[in-house]
Amino acid sequence: MSLRLLVLAVLLVPLLGSCALLGGAPPRELSSQPPATAPVQPAVPLTARAAGGATRREITVALTLQNGSGQPLALRYAAQVNWGSCGLPPYVALTRVDGAAVSAPAPAGRLTCPGLQFSRTLAPGETLTLKRTLPPLPPGRYTLTAWFDGEAGGEPVRVQAPGIVVEVN
Repeated sequence: MSLRLLVLAVLLVPLLGSCALLGGAPPRELSSQPPATAPVQPAVPLTARAAGGATRREITVALTLQNGSGQPLALRYAAQVNWGSCGLPPYVALTRVDGAAVSAPAPAGRLTCPGLQFSRTLAPGETLTLKRTLPPLPPGRYTLTAWFDGEAGGEPVRVQAPGIVVEVN
């Protein structure tokens, strides 16, 4: 419990200072790339799988989360900056199949996301599918990585699905 309080204190002091200076919570910005280290595996059994399909030059991404525990699991998440816009999970990163990096679209100015929190309780075995559509991409084959950042069972989690290959014609 003391580790939780220490982490809370370390995170809360700068946040409160920012709120006092800016009049609101600081914007949350995430890289459009997945973490360089292995994703955080939640203490609760939450699994993820990604699906993607291309229509014309846009890719639609679906990330399905499943509660693998025998008890209800409360999820919380918020809009964050990812792939050039403010949006809800799934968060994504793309590379070309040959390994070349694909840059996210550059926003016109600084993006901030509204401080809205969303919550959903999954029954044992229940799934939640989160979807988003990416801006048009040049034709080619892409490896797409999708993940969920939020809280599960009151603990911060990052649940990443295995990468999938998507083709844009």
